[in-house]
Amino acid sequence: MKTNDAVDRQDYKSVIFSGCSIESSGVSICNLSDYLHRPPGRGATYQVWSDRHRTHELYHSLDDAVDKFLELKNRRY
Repeated sequence: MKTNDAVDRQDYKSVIFSGCSIESSGVSICNLSDYLHRPPGRGATYQVWSDRHRTHELYHSLDDAVDKFLELKNRRY
């Protein structure tokens, strides 16, 4: 199992960039453009949400979205 955060971060970015969504530990991330069929450059593109953490956020940057996804995924109660 990988333990390097930079490698994990890059793997998540690759999966999202290829058009897939990810759900783990009650947190999800996706590229809205893959689901809404709208041209790039119109509003926020990436969505991170979690009912468990009561959050729903939109991001223009994939890096910022993955950072938030990992923060929520790794958060302990």
